[in-house]
Amino acid sequence: MRALKTLKPGQRGAKDLVARYGTTLLYVRYRRDEDTGERLKRWL
Repeated sequence: MRALKTLKPGQRGAKDLVARYGTTLLYVRYRRDEDTGERLKRWL
């Protein structure tokens, strides 16, 4: 899997996780599974 997008807290697509995790959120990565084509959201 490779990253499609890497977002910082506060950017569109990461706001829901900022509301949940607050200042502990570092980034959000969107990845696509090469086998199924499914888009996955991972955060740290």
